Amino acid sequence: MAKKKLTEEQEKEIKILLANNEMLERTKKEAAERGKTGAVKQIETAQQEVIDHINMIDPTAISKSISEKKAEKKQNDLFGDTDLSIFDFMDDKEEEKKPAPVKEEKKEVKEVEYAEHDLTPSETIESEATTFSNIDGDVQYDVIQLPSNGQCYKNKVDRVPVSYLTAYDENIITSPNLYKDGLVIDFLLKNKIVNSEINVDDLVSGDADAIILFLRATSYGADFPIVVSDPETGEQIESVVDLTTLKPKEFKLIGDENGYFDYTLPITKAKVKFRYLTRKMEKQLKKITELENYGTKALNIEYEQSVISQMVETDDILSATEKNTIRESLKVMEEWAKKMREKNNNAFTKIMTNTMLLHIVSINGKTDREYIKNFVNGMPARDALMLRRYISDNKPGIDFDIEVKRPESLGGGSFKTFLNWDDSVFLNIADI
Repeated sequence: MAKKKLTEEQEKEIKILLANNEMLERTKKEAAERGKTGAVKQIETAQQEVIDHINMIDPTAISKSISEKKAEKKQNDLFGDTDLSIFDFMDDKEEEKKPAPVKEEKKEVKEVEYAEHDLTPSETIESEATTFSNIDGDVQYDVIQLPSNGQCYKNKVDRVPVSYLTAYDENIITSPNLYKDGLVIDFLLKNKIVNSEINVDDLVSGDADAIILFLRATSYGADFPIVVSDPETGEQIESVVDLTTLKPKEFKLIGDENGYFDYTLPITKAKVKFRYLTRKMEKQLKKITELENYGTKALNIEYEQSVISQMVETDDILSATEKNTIRESLKVMEEWAKKMREKNNNAFTKIMTNTMLLHIVSINGKTDREYIKNFVNGMPARDALMLRRYISDNKPGIDFDIEVKRPESLGGGSFKTFLNWDDSVFLNIADI
């Protein structure tokens, strides 16, 4: 029996469905690599719906697509055998301390050592993820101007084509497990940027924000509901932000051939080259801070344990039985603090210097990380302050400063605040 010829609309739908199936397959592999079985099951359910829909239109479409991909791979291997995971720095497994790895295979390192030794430009900016290119005449997309004007990148690309969200993308952006793991935005970026030459892991966070803002506004409308705290009364106020009013901040810096920027420290006159952090680097910094927090938490537990212990010994109200119960609880607190110290034994977090170490790529032309670390640790506070301020004041991105009107019942008027733009921006789409 001759195969029924597909209509033009059906062919377009098949292309979109195949693109979503490929996106879900990669997403599933990444979740599986991280051991997220719950997320894998949800993705598999969404993927099966896509496959069923494809088979209803054309049962041969998937096998034909696989054959075409194999043929294309022989001619031009765009994806290779690269591991698609962009979250290797969040691996919690441990092994003995080793030198920073050359790009041969993935090495596992102790969490505590990570904050000290994994802040090199090559390791933090290097990406092993691939992007999916589905740009053709049938896929709807728009071209987004990047707030950085491309100055943060070697290729100076200042605009990127971004395809619109589809109904099948909602299977991902409504997945609780993916929000829990902080994967949703990264998956969307990897699969909605329709240019295989753009590595989304290299996008600075401000440019990534602009793309997500576009996807949120074009898919679910400009009205973005928020709840903010009134700085005068502390009252929680419900309001709506018009996303079309959010504009990129003016960015005037000119990057060098590597996308780095220059700054001369006012006190030491040292010449610093720095970069703006990508989403991947910011996740890395957050993870480092979380690990270092174990040491500070352990210190707090030990302090409270000591205070309570002294109180128990001098108390004349509690019975002997009650005191023994508290002493047993104090032993549990001691073990708790001990376990935290095994993860990290720092008495304080190094958020200030860790941030600068991620930003700085060279000082006075020297790129040696040990030299930079020692220089930063001994940097005059004034130099450190002015460098942080310069980086912050010139950071490319969207201006998220907003003005919220206060209800008349609360006195009227308005106040200025900052729109919290994070991975939760799609969480309320079910209510739209």
